[in-house]
Amino acid sequence: MKNKFDKFLNTVNYFVTSILFMAMLINVVGSVILRYIFGFSYRWTDELSRYLFIYIVFLGIPIAFRENIHAAIEYFRSTLFIKIKHGLQVFCDLLIGITIAYIGYYTIIMVQGRLGKTLSSGLKIPMRYIYISVIICIGLLLIEIVQRFISGYKNMDSKDNNTTDFNEVNIK
Repeated sequence: MKNKFDKFLNTVNYFVTSILFMAMLINVVGSVILRYIFGFSYRWTDELSRYLFIYIVFLGIPIAFRENIHAAIEYFRSTLFIKIKHGLQVFCDLLIGITIAYIGYYTIIMVQGRLGKTLSSGLKIPMRYIYISVIICIGLLLIEIVQRFISGYKNMDSKDNNTTDFNEVNIK
């Protein structure tokens, strides 16, 4: 059962991602119309689309993790017993948590350093605002990993009803 904070965080994540997607869509369509109908375009529209796409991707990673729809080798997972599958999932989540903590640490160093102060070529905004998307993603993903550990992986196989439990195997 998700608490109010989790529901609020999920709703905000979906809402912000949807708004960014709509902004990117309007930006791209507007850029195409300006370029091919009116014969000119602004330099910054391509860059804005790229940065919006970066934020959409990094905000979508925690959503995919929460919904358990990220890329996985399903054939391999479907052949495993449920207890082994859960153990493998715990190991993978620990590995993801360690990796993103490592990436987050060095991203913070990078944002605070000289690279974070560099201005983008078209929009002339500091690049730290783009790199912060990685930190936001890592924070949301760490919350999802902790939530999964607290919940005990109870609903991990809701989509996978044809798995075999170790206790159900009859060896003759």
